[in-house]
Amino acid sequence: MTAGVSHRVVVLTPPGAGAIGVVRLIGPDAISMVNQAFRPAAGAQLSPSEGDRLRYGHFVDGEEVIDDVIVSLATSQGQPTIDISAHGGVRVIERILQTLERLGATVCEPAEAVELAWPTGSLIEREALEALTRAKTERAVRFLAWQREHLVDALEAVASLCRSDPAAARHRLAAMAEGYPIARRLIEGVTVALVGPPNSGKSTLFNRLIGRPATVVSPQPGTTRDWVAEPVEMDGVPVTLVDTAGRRDSADALERQAVEAGRRAVERADLRVLLVDGSAPLSQAGLELLAAARAWPHCLVVLNKADVGSAWESWNVRTKSEELGETPLMISAVTGAGCDELVPAILAMLGYRGWVESVPCLFTPRQAEAAGSVLSDLPHDPAAAEHRLKRYLIGRCAEVTSTEDGL
Repeated sequence: MTAGVSHRVVVLTPPGAGAIGVVRLIGPDAISMVNQAFRPAAGAQLSPSEGDRLRYGHFVDGEEVIDDVIVSLATSQGQPTIDISAHGGVRVIERILQTLERLGATVCEPAEAVELAWPTGSLIEREALEALTRAKTERAVRFLAWQREHLVDALEAVASLCRSDPAAARHRLAAMAEGYPIARRLIEGVTVALVGPPNSGKSTLFNRLIGRPATVVSPQPGTTRDWVAEPVEMDGVPVTLVDTAGRRDSADALERQAVEAGRRAVERADLRVLLVDGSAPLSQAGLELLAAARAWPHCLVVLNKADVGSAWESWNVRTKSEELGETPLMISAVTGAGCDELVPAILAMLGYRGWVESVPCLFTPRQAEAAGSVLSDLPHDPAAAEHRLKRYLIGRCAEVTSTEDGL
């Protein structure tokens, strides 16, 4: 260890329990310090030649495994900088800090932590670090860590093409901007609403998807009289799942308010799963919902109660739902039959089919807005587009902020 040199460590994520916790260590001997506590799952220990790789393994204290972690190595303020992403339990993060402190690191005070967490660099890096404090899943952390290391280089490559090959520059930048809505959902989360007639099995499916009995289930139609929301993770995508009351007329004022609140929750949702009882002929309420669903931008039709049997064999499902996409899935929320296909279908409709984290992708509204301006400039003024891309899209924290004129 270099004598007399401070090695500083800070928690980048908010205090308290969370899905992910990120600890940053910076100092000239940060690599050798972490190697005393990091056991990679494959390959040799960290070295200065690591480049931009993300490494998975165990963080240990002596012989005790504290947690599974993802470690990334970069350079900040001219010194090695290592980010350790672990599960966000309070005690887990405390143990990592204590271990690094015993190895010679100094845990930063809040004022000093700000300087360490937000080093001078590109706006892209700063935004990636800020987004890490809000990441809810390991997949989101992997995505942000990759963008932090690679996105600036990819944008610099686009800038080098602005004058020599504007069409190629436009194609590359447009591809990065196209993924922005999907990236935003990965970081901020999405809302998926279960909607359908009374007794279609929404609460049973809700409980199955979240993995526990959060709502009351009964064979009596209309048991759910209010809407309920719970967080769930679907293949690394943070989802708020909403169980709504079945749409029906009621003389009860509170029940009418609950149904209306559920209707508003459905309208705000990123995706609606329209659940219909497939074991019985389509009710008038079901027909009305199918008609209403044609106005929803994202809707997945699902036929439930496959364990009871299908009453739809002679019913032309595609004709009734042709504007909603493919033929509806048939599932049983009671037995779980078909539910393995439901989550991939939900994610595909949200844009995650074939989507990977390790490609350059814009992930903040500022980036998307700046990219739109660059794309507008490219056909008629490539020089201006290059300048705007370097100064306002990539940016430098010491030179420009997202509120400067020109965006």
